[in-house]
Amino acid sequence: MDIDISKVSERLNLEEDILRSAIERRVISLCKYRDIRYIVFKKKVRHVERGTVLFLNENMDVVMGYPKIRRALVLDPTVKKYFVDKVVVEEKLNGYNVRVVKIDGNVLGITRGGRVCPFTTKKLLKLLDTEILKDYPGITLCGEMVGLNNPYVSHYYPEVDREICEGIRENLGLFIFDIREGSNSLPVEKRIELLEAYRVPHVKPLGVFKKEEVEEIKSIVLKLDREGREGIVMKDPDMLVDPIKYTTHYTHCQDLSVAFRYTFDLGIHFMFSRLVREGYQSYEFKEGEEELEKRAHSIGRSIIYSMVESIWKVARGELITEDFELYFENEEDLEEFLKYLKEVHISYVLKEKEVLKNSIFRVVIGKVYPSTRDKIKSYLEGSLW
Repeated sequence: MDIDISKVSERLNLEEDILRSAIERRVISLCKYRDIRYIVFKKKVRHVERGTVLFLNENMDVVMGYPKIRRALVLDPTVKKYFVDKVVVEEKLNGYNVRVVKIDGNVLGITRGGRVCPFTTKKLLKLLDTEILKDYPGITLCGEMVGLNNPYVSHYYPEVDREICEGIRENLGLFIFDIREGSNSLPVEKRIELLEAYRVPHVKPLGVFKKEEVEEIKSIVLKLDREGREGIVMKDPDMLVDPIKYTTHYTHCQDLSVAFRYTFDLGIHFMFSRLVREGYQSYEFKEGEEELEKRAHSIGRSIIYSMVESIWKVARGELITEDFELYFENEEDLEEFLKYLKEVHISYVLKEKEVLKNSIFRVVIGKVYPSTRDKIKSYLEGSLW
């Protein structure tokens, strides 16, 4: 790998032998976006978080990985035990994590895994005013890219519908939920004031509660569940402790439905954690026999219907794909993104491609899950489990 180990070691405060070992184990990757070279930590190495990016420029700029947010299985007594005094409750959005930074004059969108994504980078320039990064060059804007027309987590949010050309609508938005300076997050109130001053779209608090007011927080969860939303993130107003999250029954069922459509690629990993959450959630909300029966029924439908649908598709000789409808401003942007998918080893098929007004390209990309297809086919042909 063509990097100066000693400089990287000094910049990250990591021993050179640790760095060499991580490179040999391919925990650290050398990547490139256009003419911008950088290294990515695919796993945590000592104090360096997964997803951390070090740019191989003159300043050797570092963008720290976004830490994993731990989960509460029960709100009571977890909230009372974990938080200092007050709790800020924000909506957890169903999209993909993006870090927005400005490096050598370039505004870049970095995914949770640490790659500069060309689709994300191009779109965020349309979705938010980046003047804030000029005035505060050391910050990282951490947000969630949401909407039906994104290439990673497709989920409809009516509030991000927008017209990108006459007669052409795109469902895509970016909401900032954190501002970080190095590894530290700004206090919630300061973050909101700064984002509102620059008119940057952001996640707004659903309420601020004393940590003893757990019933009020439960009410928010139930409301979000009825509305088909993902869940909540709870934060200390001054960010003195790390945030924690809690998700809705609706989201668990949606996750299971997606996972068992691609059973042998996602099913096992998704199933256990979601089912455990469901058990504790039923207990938390003191469900009776009728409510528990409804929960069990919806979980079962989520798993069985999607799995059987995939079996029938393979039996008919159809390809199993997770489809994403995307819009690009020109063919060059499309080709750049397709090249990126190959670089990150995502198997896909280009299912539809058409040119709309103003040379806008609409495409449908199908992400292929080969293990599910191959194993279903094998079992249908008589292979043993």
